[in-house]
Amino acid sequence: MGKESALCQLMGVRMNGVMNGITNSDGQYQEIIRKSDEYSGRLKELDLPEEVQLLIDRYVSEQNALGSRYGMLAYLLGFSDCKEILLEKILPIGTKEKDSEA
Repeated sequence: MGKESALCQLMGVRMNGVMNGITNSDGQYQEIIRKSDEYSGRLKELDLPEEVQLLIDRYVSEQNALGSRYGMLAYLLGFSDCKEILLEKILPIGTKEKDSEA
């Protein structure tokens, strides 16, 4: 999907605008933040060499990016599935098949 597609634009609006309110009120999300802060504090207490801290930071950042990308793709897939369902309800099946053959 192109970055300028309506679906991507909608995702950007929803993720950047609405998600902050949802995450602020979600207990599970807040518990994850609390645990993350706890582990972060414990890591700092270890007083690891800067090189090791940087390696851990890069690893955690890549894992976060992976999970975030997976979530974005799942979100897009859900919208794409909804679009397909709506199109099947609106367009007669014969019309849709003829269009896809052209």
